[in-house]
Amino acid sequence: MHPIEQLLANNHITATDIESNTRLKKGTLQKLIDKDIRTSDISLRTLSQMALFLNTGADIIAKQLSDLEVASDLAFLIED
Repeated sequence: MHPIEQLLANNHITATDIESNTRLKKGTLQKLIDKDIRTSDISLRTLSQMALFLNTGADIIAKQLSDLEVASDLAFLIED
């Protein structure tokens, strides 16, 4: 599961919720998920818009996504 999907699920929201209430274009988050974009490659604008919707800072969103990504990578390595 992509870190964005996990973050959305943890907050009980959908990508559409964020996109319809911010300046992100429809499908932006789904493209990031589909292309399996790493957290470090997500633009500050996208992180800022997610943070705006979640009423927090972009740095906090980046940290949460990074933590989820590291946990996912670690779980994958342990399984192998």
